[in-house]
Amino acid sequence: MSDQKKKQLQNQLAEVEKQLADLNERIPPHSVKPVFIRQLDELEQQRDDIQKQLRQLENPADSAFTGENQ
Repeated sequence: MSDQKKKQLQNQLAEVEKQLADLNERIPPHSVKPVFIRQLDELEQQRDDIQKQLRQLENPADSAFTGENQ
């Protein structure tokens, strides 16, 4: 496992989660504009991708059995 790669991914994950929190605070409770939904979807996808990469780094054998690829 590459500690440098893991740390880089953890930093990216923290940044994406910060952006998600900020966006969620700015989304109005009613009449949400499509741009907010699109940004939210993109950030959630980035978060999921980073989490998947972290899981693969931590458990490389598990990803071979589950069919997960980078």
